[in-house]
Amino acid sequence: MRLEQALEEYEKLRKKSSKELEKIRKKYNKRLERKIKELLKRIDQLEGRNIPKDVEGNIRKIVTAERRNYVTALRNALAGIEDMESLGKRLPDLAKLHVGHGKYLLLIFEKEVYAINRLLKELNEEYVSYYNELTEKGLEELNLEGTLREINETEAAIESIEAEVEELQERLVELEKEREELYRESGLGGIEDEMAAVRSRIRGAEMEVRSKASKLQKPVKRMRLGEPTAEELIRDTSIALRNPGEFVKFVARIEPRLEQKQRKAAKWLIENLAVKVREINRERKRLEELEERREEILRKGASIEEEIRRIKSLIAKKEAELRKLRNRLEHLEGELDEGIRKLEEILGESIER
Repeated sequence: MRLEQALEEYEKLRKKSSKELEKIRKKYNKRLERKIKELLKRIDQLEGRNIPKDVEGNIRKIVTAERRNYVTALRNALAGIEDMESLGKRLPDLAKLHVGHGKYLLLIFEKEVYAINRLLKELNEEYVSYYNELTEKGLEELNLEGTLREINETEAAIESIEAEVEELQERLVELEKEREELYRESGLGGIEDEMAAVRSRIRGAEMEVRSKASKLQKPVKRMRLGEPTAEELIRDTSIALRNPGEFVKFVARIEPRLEQKQRKAAKWLIENLAVKVREINRERKRLEELEERREEILRKGASIEEEIRRIKSLIAKKEAELRKLRNRLEHLEGELDEGIRKLEEILGESIER
């Protein structure tokens, strides 16, 4: 049987079941009305009975209070009962009243209390019978049409967002090509390569100078000269780069006191430091020029980069939406399969979607 036909058959059964359930409700509600009237009559009888004269004064007071409380509680509980559904909600309160009266009240008015207890018990039995009959005659509420509708809506939403993501990804590819073309035409790659080479030359020259200067640290420390240049050299060889003129003069003064290996390093510094520092400064100036050119190119590409980031963020949000929708679709498909299984049990036939 096709699902559409099965749903039509289910709707017919549901309408028929609904009519049967309404008959059951009316039948039990009439019986409930009679039970409530009888209960109220019994309560009036209990309330109207005189306490025997031979009951002692203290007990008389207790019984009077117990009866008043019991009768008031019973009437309050019964006041809200209009049908079997409201009875079901009040059953816990009635159950308490069923056993909640005092021992003196039961002792003095045993007949009336037992009559009320019997009726309360019957009310509980009536509700159990009513519930069982509804369950037996009732038809489980299946919202397959609503589930199918939501599945279709979810599938449509997924398809729409997938199309949006595809468009965004195409736009992203275009922007990335535009960015690459801008950087290629501006020579950004070559500038960055040259910047790396210049930095490497600067590092190499600085390391060479500091390596030579480091050979003088120990002998200068042993000399205990107390000069600012000597003290700074002991702490940091970069003084040779920061103040080359003063440093060369200092090296020239101490050079005669150095050993052969240390004197070789000193002579190299005296002869080459000024040249090396000029080379380093030229390279640094070149690096600054390259960095300015690079920043100018990047400024031109900033709007493209910002749009690329915006689109990537939007794609991430859309993909998160898709994950939620796909999870929801999976859940709905499970609900539909379970609903169809139940419908097959109701109709006694297998169903094709």
